[in-house]
Amino acid sequence: MQGKRQDVLGKTIALLLTLQICLIGFQAKIRIDQGNSSLEALTWMIQQYIPVLVKIRSLQNKKQKKGF
Repeated sequence: MQGKRQDVLGKTIALLLTLQICLIGFQAKIRIDQGNSSLEALTWMIQQYIPVLVKIRSLQNKKQKKGF
């Protein structure tokens, strides 16, 4: 039962992180539409993606540690 609960929780977290990445992309498009240059929007996107990627990596590390 505990394993199933953690599996659902893990899938929910993955879905939310994916949604966050998509929203960052949409926000970047809005920034471009508002007059920011593509380079400015790309720089902003990279700054937004880094914390998300760090979070994903830390979750992967936790999962691997629990697996061993």
